[in-house]
Amino acid sequence: GGRPAWLPWLLVAVAVVLSATLGGVLLLVGGGDEDATDPGPSAAQSADPSSDASTEPEPSESTPSESPAGTESSDPDAEATDVASLASATVPATAPPNLDVDGNQVRYEARNLLDGVPTTCWRREGDGTGDTITVTLDAATTLTSVGMINGYAKTSQDGATTLDWYRGNRRVLEAEWTFDDGTSVVQSLAETRDLQSVEIEPVTTSTVTLRLLTVSDPGTGRSGRNYTAISDLALVGTPA
Repeated sequence: GGRPAWLPWLLVAVAVVLSATLGGVLLLVGGGDEDATDPGPSAAQSADPSSDASTEPEPSESTPSESPAGTESSDPDAEATDVASLASATVPATAPPNLDVDGNQVRYEARNLLDGVPTTCWRREGDGTGDTITVTLDAATTLTSVGMINGYAKTSQDGATTLDWYRGNRRVLEAEWTFDDGTSVVQSLAETRDLQSVEIEPVTTSTVTLRLLTVSDPGTGRSGRNYTAISDLALVGTPA
């Protein structure tokens, strides 16, 4: 009724075979899982970045001496941009606020000149011929272009009627831009709601003085208003 003497040895042999087989399977499967979850590059990729397209965005690791030149040539700070939004403006007068056709209050303050929104404006009552607007830049800037939207570039819908505030208000037809060094440029403007700019000889300045030389008559009809209006100013340049 006892167990055969060879049975324990048979059990030991089976266990050894199973252990060796399982170890080999784990070794093969474990390597695949590690590669799949490893966020870093493999040894082959590190040694030769050009062998895998995924390493191309990081050339600075393999060519640090080329990095400063590449960064300098693509520096966005070196590109001319419109700096008007960072400036402040002083105006000779401002029309009081009123209500639009929907009953919303509309204001005509100097900051509207610099907000980049064509449907807002600075405006003053009456004929602004001879008025001077002073713009103080955030920092000394080398300007290469100046311009404006020379009227109130907005329309309103009142039932079936479209009210054209650009034609209804007065528009600036000629203006003079003056800079810190005393140089100036005269800009003639067409009657269009588009931004109109003029290129200038590069000039480094901290302020820009805009004098209104010629202003149109007010419009007629329901949208006619005796106000001089400017929707936006554009001042393009790079920090000095």
